[in-house]
Amino acid sequence: MSRIFLCAIGSLCILVGCASQASRNPLERQLFRPTGREIPQIRGTRYDCQNAVKQFGANKLWQANVSGRILTEEPSYNVSTKACFATQSECEAFLYLMNGKLEQIIISRCQLGFEDSIF
Repeated sequence: MSRIFLCAIGSLCILVGCASQASRNPLERQLFRPTGREIPQIRGTRYDCQNAVKQFGANKLWQANVSGRILTEEPSYNVSTKACFATQSECEAFLYLMNGKLEQIIISRCQLGFEDSIF
């Protein structure tokens, strides 16, 4: 009986350990919704470049440009996005987050100043 009990407890621990946990990254919690696809939802947030240009000015903000591919068992898909930040460190944190989500990275850069023509 104790062997069965230990096996049941062990199986339960494995299942609990494998369950996905909510992200502790505040940027990830703000930008990624549980849609099944790893596409950041920038529009309408404080990282939306239209909002950031009004708040900080086009020459003072940092623009992140990220493009790549996510490989899945379902059809793989491309992700291309831009986001704007008040500081270089926030911009680089976004790149770090996105580089962890993309399997194939095509573009991943931060630049000082806003360019509307990219993406």
